[in-house]
Amino acid sequence: MNYKAMTLAAFLGISTPAIIDVVMTQPALAQRYNYPGGTFADKDWAVNLSFNNNVYYYSGENRRNPNSYITLSGAVASGTNARQVYTWNNNGLKYQITWRPSDPNFIRLEVIQPNGKVILNRVLKAMKDEDFISP
Repeated sequence: MNYKAMTLAAFLGISTPAIIDVVMTQPALAQRYNYPGGTFADKDWAVNLSFNNNVYYYSGENRRNPNSYITLSGAVASGTNARQVYTWNNNGLKYQITWRPSDPNFIRLEVIQPNGKVILNRVLKAMKDEDFISP
């Protein structure tokens, strides 16, 4: 019998699961996004974010031009748990929301052209029902 080979096989058989647990990091599996929801706005822009049936929705408009209303679905989530980024694509334009759960009342809205030029970069505040003025 080859005791060296058997000892090595036994050692690897016992230690391999432990080695794999140490080497394999699981941030991608453990990462859970909170998906900010509700309406965020400033004097010019309003965005409503909602998560329904595993799809993240974006509805936005320029408050000075109601004909600018757009609805998008199916964001791609990226970033970290501390700084979450959601991106929707619309004919080459990227609509991107950045949100920090540690500061849940604010989002950053960016609209980026296909060439990478940022054409809109605004910080929007979470709105409550009483913040809206009825006509």
